[in-house]
Amino acid sequence: MYVVIVGGGRVGHDLARALLAMGHETLVIDQDADRCDAIRGELGNVALQGNGAEVGVLREAGAVRADVTIAATSRDEDNLAVCQLSKNMFNTPKTISLVKDPQNEGLFKLLGVDVTVNTTHLILSTIETEIPGQSLVHLTTLTSPGALEAAERQMVSISIPPDASSVGKHLGELVLPPNSFIALVVKGEGPTLPQDDLRLEPGDKVVGVTSPDEEQLLHHTLTGIE
Repeated sequence: MYVVIVGGGRVGHDLARALLAMGHETLVIDQDADRCDAIRGELGNVALQGNGAEVGVLREAGAVRADVTIAATSRDEDNLAVCQLSKNMFNTPKTISLVKDPQNEGLFKLLGVDVTVNTTHLILSTIETEIPGQSLVHLTTLTSPGALEAAERQMVSISIPPDASSVGKHLGELVLPPNSFIALVVKGEGPTLPQDDLRLEPGDKVVGVTSPDEEQLLHHTLTGIE
């Protein structure tokens, strides 16, 4: 998979490192020469200096063959421009964008950005994670382009306490809310794909996808906590 990342700040740099480690061809575009030098110094010749919101720079980066373009600059207007150009000029199959201002998220979706990552929500998720005893953590909001707010789904992480009603039960025994499902179970040895015969244990983290109105019901089903 070929991934173009526009924005070589902390997020873009970290993403490039992770994607390269996973074996994906990756290129980072940034206007700042020092950032590009830092990326090249650590990761090799995977940085291009230039404005990623310009057609010529995207063309030089090989956007025409990119499978994914990630807009990770600090400016919403630049991120939107990157995604629009990638879709409309280079037919990029998947565009992903950071969104700093939550009020802009609806516009990004309306204009066809495939996936938006709201940095405000990410910060709140981090804060929730650091609160002792917090058993429900919001990971992200999942939407399709043009989807109504009512069609949005939340991805959440639910920690299973020792006295949870689900402890000792197989996933297939659980009666989940109709619009919710379990995407992943993280045990001590690492993440595990959900299977009906997988037994829940204290300390497991269940990654679930649910609607906003079923979120608390899913939490109650897994933990017994009201």
